[in-house]
Amino acid sequence: MIFGTTIASGVEALHRILERITAKDYVEILEHSLLQSLEKWGKAVDEVLFEHDNEPKHIARFTNQWLADQFKALKIIENFFFYKNFCAAVQNSEIRVLMKYEFHRGTTTAQAARNVNDVFGTEVTSQQTASRWFMKFRFGNFDLTNEPRGRPQTQVDNDHLKAVVEANPRQSAFEYSLIFRVTKKTILTHLAEIGEVKKLDKLVPHELRDIQEERRLEACVSLLCRYNNDPFLNRIVTCDEKWILHDNTRRSSQWLDQDEPPKHCAKKNLHQKKLMVSVWWSNAGVIDHSFMKPGESIRADVYCRQLTEMMRQLTVKQPRLVNRSAPLLLHSNARPHTAQVTSAKLQELELETLRHPPYSPDLAPTDYHFFQNLDNFLVGKTFISDEAVKAAFHEFIDSRPAGFYSRGINELPVKWQKCIDNGGAYFD
Repeated sequence: MIFGTTIASGVEALHRILERITAKDYVEILEHSLLQSLEKWGKAVDEVLFEHDNEPKHIARFTNQWLADQFKALKIIENFFFYKNFCAAVQNSEIRVLMKYEFHRGTTTAQAARNVNDVFGTEVTSQQTASRWFMKFRFGNFDLTNEPRGRPQTQVDNDHLKAVVEANPRQSAFEYSLIFRVTKKTILTHLAEIGEVKKLDKLVPHELRDIQEERRLEACVSLLCRYNNDPFLNRIVTCDEKWILHDNTRRSSQWLDQDEPPKHCAKKNLHQKKLMVSVWWSNAGVIDHSFMKPGESIRADVYCRQLTEMMRQLTVKQPRLVNRSAPLLLHSNARPHTAQVTSAKLQELELETLRHPPYSPDLAPTDYHFFQNLDNFLVGKTFISDEAVKAAFHEFIDSRPAGFYSRGINELPVKWQKCIDNGGAYFD
């Protein structure tokens, strides 16, 4: 092995190496050749840049300490990639051919590794690598290409798994793992590969029968056709009733220290205090609202009084709608809304009602828009009296942004179309 130093003008001192050199041997060579090169070149230590690669003996603590002590002003550049990339290149392109050559020469694994390292540098290969290749050669296998790697073939067939899942989608991943005799983690991986995601059932207002889905479909087709021929959303007046609880807190999780116990949350009283509110509104805003007295419920006679008061308020707040366009009432088919006395009152007030199928809160703006936003507003709030509930409701109405009410009404055609697309079933 030859060791030498080079400068811009050419090669300087050369040294013949008969065996492996250590960091101590490297320092001894530098002490002689580096100083000799500087003297020959006529340069001071602080005028040159000294570059060497990051071979282990070059960056050893002993070498770095000596350079720091002897050449404090020397600027050192370490070529961090040269040695590593050189070794990798030898390993990937030549190491197997060299091992085959050494095997045919009849050398031992230790000698083969030593011969390669003596030529290409320390740690290019190892005796373990030589032993692995020599083992293949002894069995007559002189193929130098890589053997197939990776995970063993899985025992789960994705098509079979998909068929099992479709047959019974409510089984757990653990139950599927028992069927295929693999781990739960393996089953989860294959479920992801076939695009299966576990989702919790969504609660719906009612288990619709076929006849009920047909009625929903017919109603939505009729309403959408009428809307396409004569847009009437600005004429809609809608209403509904809702219980507002005094306690609207919910059990929720929170971030705590690992050893800190969870906070306590009292179980809600099943018969807690509440107050019922009836609200009437259009795309222009709230027309009228009223709170029921304790113990009072919505009966046909009460609903008729509310209809009369709503029309009086509508005449004051939206006289154009009453006198020119004629309002359209959209309400549910609850018993007080469909009673004979209510029908008589609607005829008396000359109020036309829009068709609304039963069990369809997803088609009622008061349910899917007004009350949904009210629920979000009340989350976490508690009230000590009915007056506090009323104040909170008024605060909710006053805090609604511009376009809040019209946005809820204008969603109706989209809802009707979704119901049609779903064949009358619930959507979203």
